Amino acid sequence: MEKQVRKAIIRYLKKHFPGEEKEIIKKAGEILPGLRSKAPDMGGKENTLAGNLDMFLLFLSFYEATDHRMAGEAVDEIIEDLYKHLKWAGLFLNINRKPVLSALRNYLYKSYTKYAELVSQKQSQGEWLETWGMCVNPDNKTEGYAFTLVGCPLVAYAQKYGYMDLIPHMCALDHAFAKLMHAKLIRTHTVATGADSCDYWYVPDKSRTAEEYKGTIL
Repeated sequence: MEKQVRKAIIRYLKKHFPGEEKEIIKKAGEILPGLRSKAPDMGGKENTLAGNLDMFLLFLSFYEATDHRMAGEAVDEIIEDLYKHLKWAGLFLNINRKPVLSALRNYLYKSYTKYAELVSQKQSQGEWLETWGMCVNPDNKTEGYAFTLVGCPLVAYAQKYGYMDLIPHMCALDHAFAKLMHAKLIRTHTVATGADSCDYWYVPDKSRTAEEYKGTIL
């Protein structure tokens, strides 16, 4: 996904910073190692969620390289561009189709359970101390699929280094991915808004729950 994000950023630069894009790309490449050096060790490719922090740092490198001109509204536009370029995935990942939802839910629950077990193992060894915690379907929801992420390295990094104004825009990426699956993401709290976790509940966008839910959607 990081490659797709980078392509979307470059498309944004060509549109909004014509003539500057090559210099901005070069400068961002020089800035990125410094941003990474301040980030916690997330375990690299062994950690299936580490890429989320990598994507955030990638965007920050361009944010800094443009002297903060590529800010929150840019994130929104880049996310919309990503959605348009990946919309084809919705032809296969439509969770309004029960077999698709069942297969995806089974796959994700197995994957998330393995992740939670690996995090517990790593943290018992003093590693991955700042990664996300994972609770798989903590409320035993039977519709769609649900999980909770405990803590958020993106928010921790943003709070420490002054990027909190960008975080709400980054959180919007979750809703774009929901749209790709013809899903609605319902969540009542996030780390960005002061909670200690972010809840995720994905329901089919044609479901009665998607139509009638009136709670807070962040």
